[in-house]
Order: sequence, then C-alpha cells, then structure tokens
Amino acid sequence: MSSKAMKKRIFEYITKYTDSNNHAPSYREIGAAVGLKSPSSVSRYIELLKDEGKLMTVSPNTQTFSLARKIDLDRKGECSRRIRLEVADGGVVFLDCLMAKVERQPASVSFSGILDASQIKGKVGQVVNCKIEDEV
Repeated sequence: MSSKAMKKRIFEYITKYTDSNNHAPSYREIGAAVGLKSPSSVSRYIELLKDEGKLMTVSPNTQTFSLARKIDLDRKGECSRRIRLEVADGGVVFLDCLMAKVERQPASVSFSGILDASQIKGKVGQVVNCKIEDEV
C-alpha cells in the first residue's frame, strides 16, 4: 500500500472512531485497525496529517491529538448547520447555526434559536454530547 493510501486510511479511521467515541483513538488502536505494527509508524503518519492541517495537537508534549474540522463556506462566505446538544437528563436541543466569514474579518457565528427543546425536563445542567448535523 502506498504512503498516500495509508495516510488516507488512517485519517478515515481516526475520523470514524472520533465521531463514534467522542475522542481520538490511541496510536496502538490506529495501528491495529490499519495493519501497522509499530506505534512509531503511526506517529509518522499522524505528524504528516498534522502538517496538512487535518489533525491538531491537543496539548504540547503529549501524543494527544484531535481532528481539525474545516467547514466549507458557500460563495457568499456562509454556511448553515444544525447543532444537536444532548443533555444529561436525556433531552435534546437543536439549534440552527449560521457561520459567516467576510474577507480579512474574524468569522462570526449566530444562532437563530431553539428548534426543539420539548424533551428538556428542567434547566440544562450538563451537555453530554454535541454534534453538527447536516446542512439546514
């Protein structure tokens, strides 16, 4: 398998694992999933993915990393997404989010309001999961 193909396979595994488990896999888990026996080989690919901006270091001097999610904007420099917040009491809150980027200006984020909070039983004390859903 080519180096490029292995890098793609590793990135796809990391993305799938992170989306399912809400944290990145260990180097050994990655190696086992893609057929690499050496954690140092996995480390080399992780560094390449960091250099490409697809992964980022969570804290210095550790092997902890996370996905560097990128959002594609339309021609107007905007993107709409639905945010799903799962809370500790079992309820779910959906928010519509508009992200916009104007040339040389910081990106702005605005929420259009709560779409559905009918399952919430009281004050939201703890969000246990947050996902970006498909486009609105």
